[in-house]
Amino acid sequence: MEFKVIEYRQLIQIVIMFLIVQFFGMFLAAIMFSGATYSQIQSAVVLSSVYDIIYYVGIIVIMSIILLLLFKFFNLSLLFRVYEGVLIFITSLIVFSIIFTLIIPNSSLYIYGNSIGISVIAAIGVALVFVFAKNKWAFMRNTAAIVASVGAGVLLGVSFSFIIAYIFMAVLAVYDFIAVFITKHMLSLARIAEDNNLAFMVTVNEIEGVHENNFSKQTLKKIKSSYKKIKNRTIKNLFKKKFVPVAARVGLGTGDLAVPLMVAIAAYGTYMNFIMSFFVIFGAIAGLLATMLILRKYKRALPAIPPLFAGITIFIGLYMLIGKFL
Repeated sequence: MEFKVIEYRQLIQIVIMFLIVQFFGMFLAAIMFSGATYSQIQSAVVLSSVYDIIYYVGIIVIMSIILLLLFKFFNLSLLFRVYEGVLIFITSLIVFSIIFTLIIPNSSLYIYGNSIGISVIAAIGVALVFVFAKNKWAFMRNTAAIVASVGAGVLLGVSFSFIIAYIFMAVLAVYDFIAVFITKHMLSLARIAEDNNLAFMVTVNEIEGVHENNFSKQTLKKIKSSYKKIKNRTIKNLFKKKFVPVAARVGLGTGDLAVPLMVAIAAYGTYMNFIMSFFVIFGAIAGLLATMLILRKYKRALPAIPPLFAGITIFIGLYMLIGKFL
């Protein structure tokens, strides 16, 4: 999560996008689980050991290093866009496949004697159009990041057992802390994503005022001069109140959106209980709010997964405590 200047409107927008990912992802999971028995759901769980965690964390670390090195030494913007396009296509294909399966059930085409579901063909087509739209229109980035987060969260959620998903998130929380505060390579990746308009994070941009007392007279004169021809009412009102307009931005990575969803879906897949899943989501929301408030106070980049994990842990504890009295 990256800080420049933040106000409560940004907090609300980020929380809304976070909620969309969590509840839309749970809706898709409910469609997938509908009519399935416990044994059928468990048969889909293919990642149920600590070795799976080591494998996936290793992939994340290696890919982060490769991406940083490639961009630092070669500045391959096209390669990043191809990488982004592949990820968006795969994750959005998962989302659209589930939706079209609901809309177009049990319909198939026969091509050279092979049966291909119409819902799959429709999902592939829409996913390709979606990737094209994101690359054509910059404002589609947040939408693409949200859809990608939902797809990734659903895929991992149905693949992990709850305990392994929970441990996986704990390891990611440690990694996120190290990547932001110690190696700081997560901040470099965030800047690359921002500079290249890549859908690896959702961002909110606004204008906010900083009091004139924070600027030297010479700097203040230059700023006012640069804004003379701008007729924006918000900017004019800020200057009247002796405030200087500055760019305000806060960002939340797709991993921060997808990982809590993964744990929530895995909770249902393991215990066949959506109540526990909602406790996971509410815990993540509490962790996100805490992160945003800390961010507002200390005005520096923060890792989001550790507080999300802490919130989920507390709410899982509450769920178990309440369960004993019910």
